[in-house]
Amino acid sequence: MDTLTHGLAGALLARALPAPRDEETSGLLRRREAWTGFLTAMLPDLDVLPDPFSAVFYVTQHRGLTHSFVLLPLWAIAFGLLASLVPGRGARLPFRTRLERLTLVSFAGVSSHVLLDWVTSWGTMFFAPLSWERYTLDWLFIVDLFLSGLLVAGLLAVAVLSRRGDGPSRVAARAGALAATAYVLLCGVLHGRAMADLERLAPPGAETLAAIPQPLSPGRWLLLAGDDREVVSWHVRLWGKVEERAAPLPPGRVIDGFTRRRDLFLRQLSTLYQPPEAARPDVVPRADGELSNRALAIALDGPFGRFARFPAVVATSRSGGVTEVLVRDLRFGSLPRDLDPFLYAVRFDVASRVIFEGFPSPRWHDAR
Repeated sequence: MDTLTHGLAGALLARALPAPRDEETSGLLRRREAWTGFLTAMLPDLDVLPDPFSAVFYVTQHRGLTHSFVLLPLWAIAFGLLASLVPGRGARLPFRTRLERLTLVSFAGVSSHVLLDWVTSWGTMFFAPLSWERYTLDWLFIVDLFLSGLLVAGLLAVAVLSRRGDGPSRVAARAGALAATAYVLLCGVLHGRAMADLERLAPPGAETLAAIPQPLSPGRWLLLAGDDREVVSWHVRLWGKVEERAAPLPPGRVIDGFTRRRDLFLRQLSTLYQPPEAARPDVVPRADGELSNRALAIALDGPFGRFARFPAVVATSRSGGVTEVLVRDLRFGSLPRDLDPFLYAVRFDVASRVIFEGFPSPRWHDAR
């Protein structure tokens, strides 16, 4: 989930917790609780800071140690301690009172972060460092405006009702948290529907099935069915009628190449997804040829293999005696290829020796 939505969820949960026993503690810590929940729910994403522009570090470490249930008590105590030391109105309270309350808030904030990442498709390493296996539910796209909107609405209700006292504002926070939870569960139900469609569409013998949430609507899904030979995909939506696919943009003045690709992407997005009965299958061989097979094996043996679930060779090109083989995780197949930061490249010289392997996106400093 995007970091801001994590923060909104943490702030709402902080206000939804049962109130402290005495009114003085509740009044003095009200704002500090909200800010602590907001910040601690975002802090796990700081795991990329040691090397934020390294693709290898990102794909191997992101959503690892700071997203671990094993280390969750440690993070909650550490963040609660830091929040307790901040000067302000709450500093009038005994230190132990502040620490206990803000540690509870921190625990809720970090827990919400881990759980909201779990429902997306990247994968979260719940048990790091004991295990580096990734867990995912594939229920929500990483940026979900509906969920963010529900959280914002809940916080606005909290702000309005806080004028009437702590009790009404906490009731509003709980109502907002329940609404957000209900939406997440609804997405889980829709995921079940998408998986049922996939089981009907998938070719016999498919070994791996997944329904991947897509942007801008909980009814859009990328269905993937793979075996050791190929990956078949369908872009589907669970409601609506069949629509004709959008034509390419006509030639004309364009600000830059990225703008053209972005506009084309948004224009075609609405017609890319069709009802399951009208969706077109896209078949991509895992690899085709000796160098393609070698490149796929090399990619899976490195950091790319740490997260890729539906890897396949998508292009092979030759120039100046160099052969470049591009490998993608087809979970990101809806993105234009040159906008996919997790595209993996393997280059061979004329003697078929590897001269480069890695993520070529300019986002990363280790791209070249």
